[in-house]
Amino acid sequence: MQVSKELAKQIQTKARAILDREVLIAGTDGSVLAGSDGIGEFIPDALKACQEGRQVEGHLGTNSVVWVPFVYEYQTIGVFGVITSTGQITPEAISLLQGLAEVIVHQYYLLDKVQSTETVRAQFLGEFLTASSIDTEAIYRQSDIMQLNLRSPQAVILARLEGFESSLHASASHLSIEEQRLELSHATEKIINTIREGFQNYQDNIASYLGHDTFVILKGIGGSSPNTLNTIRFLNEKGQYLFELLSKNHNDKVTIGVGQYYPDLGGLRKSFQDAKLALEVGLKVWGPGRVYHIKQVGMFVTLANISQDRKAELAHQILHPLLRDQQLYKTVRAFLTSGLNLTETAKQLHVHRNTLIYRLDKTKKLIALDPRHFDDALQIKLGLMFYQPA
Repeated sequence: MQVSKELAKQIQTKARAILDREVLIAGTDGSVLAGSDGIGEFIPDALKACQEGRQVEGHLGTNSVVWVPFVYEYQTIGVFGVITSTGQITPEAISLLQGLAEVIVHQYYLLDKVQSTETVRAQFLGEFLTASSIDTEAIYRQSDIMQLNLRSPQAVILARLEGFESSLHASASHLSIEEQRLELSHATEKIINTIREGFQNYQDNIASYLGHDTFVILKGIGGSSPNTLNTIRFLNEKGQYLFELLSKNHNDKVTIGVGQYYPDLGGLRKSFQDAKLALEVGLKVWGPGRVYHIKQVGMFVTLANISQDRKAELAHQILHPLLRDQQLYKTVRAFLTSGLNLTETAKQLHVHRNTLIYRLDKTKKLIALDPRHFDDALQIKLGLMFYQPA
């Protein structure tokens, strides 16, 4: 195991601050890795201290230096070079330095281990969900190796914690880059564990951090025959539960985007796009601090940059029950054309006002959009623009 220059600099900075004197760090080959000068210089006494695992006194230019080895997992991995020309160093100070080095090295390699697992998983999930195309068999093989279950029915929920990273960086600005990375890793892992435990550590659930304040949850779906329509309520409830779970510690900074369920890996990627659209459009139209399901966001997705086919598909999902009832369809179109005027619409259709209200109530129950409310009426109108009969 070798000490990198980055790690050596961390140890050297902390040691110099504690001792209030110049400190050098050399690797197991005797070369100086960190210090005010002499970087890269070979020091025979440093090499000897490493090889023999004991203190070695020597000189560096006109300065007296004591070289003190430090270990990690019972192996010498480097040495301190403490300038003693300004005063001898006590055995207690030496023990303190060795303990300090061991703690810093442990944190450094612990972070590497955490990142080598969580970061690789997050990168894999991010690439799988956003790539223009995928090799299904290769994805299954890689996910099996990383112990990520992508073979069960799942849909995507996204959780945006506004200001998550910026607040962490602000509170840890006095720390080194590595320590900041460690703080971020600990914070994300804590939230991921909260999510996993909140869902009873169900093995079909996968949670990861995608960066940019956004966590992705691949929510497992039970039941014998899940489909896009019969899972909407379930996913809405899980999105709301997740919102309440995370809001306990993050107040009004949590926003949730919920995708629909579609079968297979291609469907999971589509669910991710749903959740992403729901989150982005919801934030633009209504703002943070809410749960947005793609169907609730509805035809406001036309504000986003998606294909005409996808807009038509969403329009079909939202409006199809309405268009199957020709009477209701004609009623709603007339109501929209009249500028949401009940009296004018009733005259145009030659029906009683109460009959019109009954039909609009029925429409609300049928498609969960009320034509009398401006936002809902706008969604219906947009949907009719993009609707293509199946």
